[in-house]
Amino acid sequence: MRKYYQRRLPENPMKDYYYIQRLTGDAETLLVEYGFIDNQADARKLQNNIEDYVEGALKAIVEYAGYEYKEPSSGDDNGDYYTVKRGDSLWSIANKYNTTVAELVETNNLGSNTLQIGQVLRIPRKSTTPNENTTIYVVKRGDSLWKIANDYGVTVDVLKELNNLTTNGLQIGQQLIVPAQASDTPANEIVYTVKKGDSLWTIAQQYNTTISALKTRNNLTSNVLSIGQQLIIPSSTQTPSNDSNNTQPAEKTYVVQRGDSLWLIASKNNTTVDELKRLNNLTSNVLQIGQILRIQ
Repeated sequence: MRKYYQRRLPENPMKDYYYIQRLTGDAETLLVEYGFIDNQADARKLQNNIEDYVEGALKAIVEYAGYEYKEPSSGDDNGDYYTVKRGDSLWSIANKYNTTVAELVETNNLGSNTLQIGQVLRIPRKSTTPNENTTIYVVKRGDSLWKIANDYGVTVDVLKELNNLTTNGLQIGQQLIVPAQASDTPANEIVYTVKKGDSLWTIAQQYNTTISALKTRNNLTSNVLSIGQQLIIPSSTQTPSNDSNNTQPAEKTYVVQRGDSLWLIASKNNTTVDELKRLNNLTSNVLQIGQILRIQ
C-alpha cells in the first residue's frame, strides 16, 4: 500500500502508464508505473522488452514536465543507433562504423564490454557510415588463421590485428573481420590448389616461377604444403610451363622410391649429391617415398 505522502495522478485510459507523485517536504518525486509483474512469465517479458518499458517511463516523465515527446531516431533513419545481433562485439561494431571501442563505451555509458542480443547502442555521429572495406567471415571446421589469411590475400598478423587476437586459436562459428574485397584475386593472378604429390618445386616449374617467388607471394616460411592449401601464383608467371612451344629444355624429375638415397639417385642420373641438394633446396640427405626431386 502506498504511504500517505504518495498519491496517484488521474490515469488516462488511452495510455498504458500512470504517475505517482511523491511529496516529501520541499522535494517532489515523480514515479511512473508501467504495468505490473505478478508471475515469472511477466518477469521474463520485462527482461526481454526492457526497451519498451524504458521508453514508456521516459515518455511519461517528458509529458508530465510539459514537453513534447519525440520518438528516438532508429538506426534505419540516420544510423545513430545500432541493435546488437548474435555474434556482435564492441570491437566488430566499432570497426563497422569507423569508430573505436572506447568511443562506444563512453557514448553508451557502458560498464563492461559485455553485450546482449537486442541491446541498442548509440553510434557516435561522426562515424555512422558502415565501413564497406571489411566483411565478416565465420570460422568453419578445418580453418586456421593461415588458411583464412591466404584465402583473403592478407597476412596472419593483419587478421590478428583486425580482430584483436592474441593467439592463433580459432573456434568453429567464431566471426572474424576480413577485408571485404581481399578475396577477389587480382585479374592477373591465379590461385592453385595443392594436390597430393605437389611440392613447391613442381608448382614453381608448372608455372615458370621460382620457389622463392611462391614463398614470398604466399608468406610461406617453410616448404611444407598441405593438400587443399591454396597458393597464389605470381602474376608474371601464371602460364603453365607445359606449352608445346616452350623452347626451354624439359625439366627432368624423379619420384623417390623405397630404398632410394641421394647417392643412389645421383649415381643413376650422372650427377652428384651436392647438385641434387642444390636443385631441390635440400638441407639434409633424408628423403621420403613419393617425394619428387628435380634432376636437371
